[in-house]
Amino acid sequence: MQLTGASQFINLDGWIAEKAYFNPGKIVFDIHRDRRLALTCPTCTGKMSLNRTTRHCIHDIGFGPSTKMELHYEAMQGRCRRCRKYHTIHPPGVDAASATTARYRQFTSMLCRGMTLCDVAEVMGVSPSTAYRIDFRHLSATIPPPSYDGLSAILVDENAVRCGELFATYVINARTGELLFQGVGKRSETLLEFIGQLTEEQKASIKAVCIDRSGAYTAAVKSGLPHADVVYDKFHLISNYHDVIDTVRREAWKAASECDKAFIKGQRYNLLRNIENLTAEMLLTLDQLLQSNAPINTAYTLRDQFKMIWSYDTPEGMKTAVAQWIELALNSAVPEVIRFAKNLSKSVKEIIAYAVHRITNGPMEGFNNIVSRIIHRSNGIRSLAYLFLRLRAETMPRVRRMTQQCDQGTVSTA
Repeated sequence: MQLTGASQFINLDGWIAEKAYFNPGKIVFDIHRDRRLALTCPTCTGKMSLNRTTRHCIHDIGFGPSTKMELHYEAMQGRCRRCRKYHTIHPPGVDAASATTARYRQFTSMLCRGMTLCDVAEVMGVSPSTAYRIDFRHLSATIPPPSYDGLSAILVDENAVRCGELFATYVINARTGELLFQGVGKRSETLLEFIGQLTEEQKASIKAVCIDRSGAYTAAVKSGLPHADVVYDKFHLISNYHDVIDTVRREAWKAASECDKAFIKGQRYNLLRNIENLTAEMLLTLDQLLQSNAPINTAYTLRDQFKMIWSYDTPEGMKTAVAQWIELALNSAVPEVIRFAKNLSKSVKEIIAYAVHRITNGPMEGFNNIVSRIIHRSNGIRSLAYLFLRLRAETMPRVRRMTQQCDQGTVSTA
C-alpha cells in the first residue's frame, strides 16, 4: 500500500518511508535510508564500503493504545578503510539491542511516572520486565548525576525499601528538594560515604544538616562536616514527645480499673490531634479524661508549650524557651516526661540551630511518600540503582531536567 506523505509519520532524518501496510492492531512501515546519502564513518566521517545488510524490526509509538507501530528496515554495515573498523548504520534514535526508537523509550518512561509497570506493559504491548528495562535504560541515559556545588543545607533521613529487610539513607537538597544521595543502610558509615564524595570546597559550603536524633547520623555529621550545624528536626522531636504522651496513657490504662480502661484506651488520637481538629464530642471526652487523670493532663499540657519553642525567631529566645520547658518537665513528677526532658537537655544546641537556619525535615517526609509511591508503581523494587534514578527524575527541578534532556536530544521526535 502506497501512503502519500508517510515519511511525515516517521520523521527520521535521512530515512524515507517506502510503503505501509496494516495488520490486526498494528501498522508497519517499510523504510530505507536515503540513497542520495553516502555511507560515511561515524568516527572519522570518511567514506565506507558496504559490507552487508541485516533486516530489523523496531517498535515505535503507535496511533493510540489499540494500534501498535513497527518500523522495518535494513541496517547497513560498512567498513572504513581509514579507521579499519566496521560500523552499522541505524536510523537516528534507534536502539537495536532493545528494538525501540528513542521516542518509544521516552514515552514508555513517561508512562512509568504515573502508572504501574504492569499497566505500562499492557498499554505498550510488552512484558513488565521489558517495560522495566526500557525505563531503566532511558533514565540512565537522560538523568544527569547530582551536582554537589553550592549546597548550603541538606536533609538526611532513612526509609524502608523492603519492609523490615532493607533500609536506605537519603540525602536531599534542603533548598530545592533534589535527591543527592542514596546509600544502603542507616549507619554512620552510610552518611560518611556521601560526605566522602564531596570536595573540600563543597563541604565548606554546607552550613547546616537537618536530621532526627539518630546518634549514628549525628556522629557522622560531626566527624565529616565539623563546621556545619546539626539541626534536630522539629517534627521528629514533636513526634518523639507524642510517643511520651502515648506511653503515659498506656501506663494510666494499666493502673485503671476495668470500667475505666476502655475510656482511656479510646482517647489516644484525641490526645495527639491538634485541638482545632477535634469535634465538640471529642473535646468533651478529652476534657473529662484530663480532669480525671493528673499524669495525662500534665503531659498533654506540656505538649502545647513544647510546640511553642519553635515559634521564637532568635536563638536566644529559643534557648530560654527550651530551658523553661525542661525545668517544667523535670518538676512534672511524671517519670516518662522527666526522662524525655533529661535526654532533651543534651540536645539544646541542635534544637536552637533551627532559629538560625530555619530548616526542617518536612520536605523529607514528602519525599518518603514519593519513595513509597514509586515502590508500589514499580511492583516492588528489584534494583536500588533503578530506584535512585526514578527518585532523581521525580525530585529534580523540572526546568533543569528538561534542559538536560534537550541537550542530549531525547525530547526530539526521533
